[in-house]
Amino acid sequence: MYTPRTLSVLIVLLAVFLFMVRYCHYLDMDVVSSVKLGLAASGVSFIAFGATHLPDSMLLRPHPSFWRAVLAVGVLYLALLSFLLFQSLDTIRAILLLHDPSLKSLPEERQYAEDCRIFTSDDPFLFVRTTFDIFIVAHTLGYFAKTIIVRDWRASTCISVVFEIVEVTFQHALPNFKECWWDHLLLDVLICNGGGTLLGILALRIFHARRYNWVLSDNVKSKCGKARRFISQLVPQSLVPYEWNVFLSPKRFVQFLLLLSLMTLQELNTFTVKHILHIPPKHHLVVLRLVMWLFLAIPAVCEYYFYISGLDPTNKLGPSVWVSVVNLLFEVVLAGKLAVEGNYFQEPMPGYIAIPWIISLISLCIWFAIFFGVLTLKQRMEKRCLLYAISSVFFYFGCGCVLAMFAMGMPDLQIGREAFQRYVYPYERYIIFWR
Repeated sequence: MYTPRTLSVLIVLLAVFLFMVRYCHYLDMDVVSSVKLGLAASGVSFIAFGATHLPDSMLLRPHPSFWRAVLAVGVLYLALLSFLLFQSLDTIRAILLLHDPSLKSLPEERQYAEDCRIFTSDDPFLFVRTTFDIFIVAHTLGYFAKTIIVRDWRASTCISVVFEIVEVTFQHALPNFKECWWDHLLLDVLICNGGGTLLGILALRIFHARRYNWVLSDNVKSKCGKARRFISQLVPQSLVPYEWNVFLSPKRFVQFLLLLSLMTLQELNTFTVKHILHIPPKHHLVVLRLVMWLFLAIPAVCEYYFYISGLDPTNKLGPSVWVSVVNLLFEVVLAGKLAVEGNYFQEPMPGYIAIPWIISLISLCIWFAIFFGVLTLKQRMEKRCLLYAISSVFFYFGCGCVLAMFAMGMPDLQIGREAFQRYVYPYERYIIFWR
């Protein structure tokens, strides 16, 4: 049982601020440093308040106050986005320059599709030498975390595949998305994302089978035993897998699709915002944002799963879900506003990308209408009737269109792109009539 320590937090906060006033603040500090220190102090005070008084999450380990502090950080980020929404692109860049003058120079974006050879006669290890960098580790750790968050390897794999499709779809707007075929399929999906997902599955199995510890910490006498007990408090007591049951009902399918869309949108926001604001991918602001989203997503997905599964006794969206969704939508609005101001992403989507997507969406909508609107649950489970076969045709045709788009869009292979453009280009203005 956890007991709130409001008075203890108050005393510690006061002591920290007295220390900061005495040793961190100087009379001859410049304005920028003084403002940074003041903003940091404001953030610390709000996080301390949030860790004490904000509503509890459904998670307990390592401590409820930790997840309340995470929620407080999410609220601070929401306040920051609300402020930035009413600033111009030049003002935001000026603020970033005050924070870090090194952002004045444009970052060099690495191009991954310039040389797609795996090896050469002169350099048999070209693939290893030019490909393996810090982002390999980041990809693997990222999908390890995603698997822990969604607690299902199929959902994590779906997120991985969908984002590779998103990269090919928007590579005309973000050149950094252009990658070789083996980078998309082998390095990203199979090795990095697949490896991270596998590690996440192993972690889920270990913690799902974790035994209960019936011994109170007061009864542990040895120092090693107390140390092991303390460390055990920092990890989850159990990680029960989530049963998403995506095809159970149309409502459940849309609920999972919404989660998939939001998680993909979070990743896409990372690239769009840093591209507009000229922030290098390894910059600490990018890393801090990703770490914040990692910890905020853990309770948010938990609350969302309990809500859509009818397991939440309050029958309402939890605070972490609410803050996460608003933050994501505010990021999208901010990116759109800055893109319009700076004339970014003006190039239209190529026809060999847009047209397969249009056909795929129409086909998948027909599948959705037949699969959930006509077929009963029993017919969907038996998978035998004629209507089920017809719906499957539309489903796989829609997926095939996306696969064709992916094959044509890869910059090194461009499978079928020339033939598609030769036969479809004369009719493109009729298909995409709104351009």
